[in-house]
Amino acid sequence: MIGLSVVALVGLATLLTPWLAPHDPERAHHWIGPRPPGFIHPDCAAQNRFRVGAPAEAPARLLAARRLELTAEERERVDYRIALRRGVVRAITRKEGSVEETRLDLAAPEVSAVELLDGDREGPTRAGAILALGEAPPAGWFAPGVGVMELRVAAARPPVTYAIELAAGIPAAILRDGVAVEAATLRGEDVRRVVADGRELTLRHLLGTDHAGRDLLSRVLWGGQVSLLVGLVATAVSLVIGVLFGAVAGYVGGRADRAMMGAVDVLYAVPFMFLVILLLTLFERSLLLLFVALGAVQWLTMARIVRGQVLSLVNREFITAARMSGASHARIIVRHLIPNCLGPVIVYATLTVPAVILQESFLSFLGLGVGFAGRQIDSWGALVNEGAKATQHPWLLIVPALWMSATLLALNALGDGLRDAFDPRGGE
Repeated sequence: MIGLSVVALVGLATLLTPWLAPHDPERAHHWIGPRPPGFIHPDCAAQNRFRVGAPAEAPARLLAARRLELTAEERERVDYRIALRRGVVRAITRKEGSVEETRLDLAAPEVSAVELLDGDREGPTRAGAILALGEAPPAGWFAPGVGVMELRVAAARPPVTYAIELAAGIPAAILRDGVAVEAATLRGEDVRRVVADGRELTLRHLLGTDHAGRDLLSRVLWGGQVSLLVGLVATAVSLVIGVLFGAVAGYVGGRADRAMMGAVDVLYAVPFMFLVILLLTLFERSLLLLFVALGAVQWLTMARIVRGQVLSLVNREFITAARMSGASHARIIVRHLIPNCLGPVIVYATLTVPAVILQESFLSFLGLGVGFAGRQIDSWGALVNEGAKATQHPWLLIVPALWMSATLLALNALGDGLRDAFDPRGGE
């Protein structure tokens, strides 16, 4: 009952994900941890302009308030040009005023963000490094053949709080740390806290956020849809192939049975996981290919189970009666043999679902999971893979791992319960 209850709750949660997930899993919101370059507070615009007596330029949610308090880290931004020659730094130039520098310390405590203005934006992070004239830059900093790089370095300043009195969206008074000013322009990426009419405007994340500011609960729920869909559909594929193959082999018997089961024995010797990896590597990754590949791995055991059940039923009286009544072989297999094998089949199918989910998670952990439009779709395995790389944020690994582990444990418990229920000697 516990396994059934957990499976029902997880399945219901994944089905109701569009209503239960508090945020879009692809959208960045508040961060737990550092903010990336270009992150904008969700309640602010890129530029928020306030001037006494003039209509304010800000989102409607802010303009509807009578009093605003915005806390911002007004960062000083400086653009640098780094020139590389023969593998060493030859010039560090501050673009404003063309000031030459001998050293650029990006690991200094006051450096809050480093943004690459050109070149390989997917390369290693540039924060935390130290550049000096005549010395080689960190490995991987410059792409092959690139000798010039432009950076924007943001230096943090102490937070500043603006208090703004509004009347119909027009500022009547603006205070900067208690000092009256005529105007204020706040960048959305600098705003850290917004209070409107005494209530802080913020987004709540029950399980925190990932490294890109996306709600982790939403990603886990949406990832559960992918993992459970792969598990159920791949199990259905293995059921169709394994049940029909095993039923035919057990019913026909003789040389055909030996040949068919010999083929199963040969296929058992094939390292199917490597075969699945090869298929996903050679062909374009898709849900359909993943269903077929994982289903093809699981049908062998199903075929053996069904064949054993059919061999015990093929000489029973009701089968003999069906033959004497003129029933075709196909009708005997489909209407008489397979329905009487459903008990073990259902039990094994219940145990196959977690095995398939685990295999899909393993593939996603290797970066070979479900893909669409050139990127990997979230599944529990993909989330665990991301969490394993985020060593400074352990909840990114713990949350999806616990969610997946609880589901797999519940499915296995459900399979054990069904096995006991279908066992005629269970009450002895």
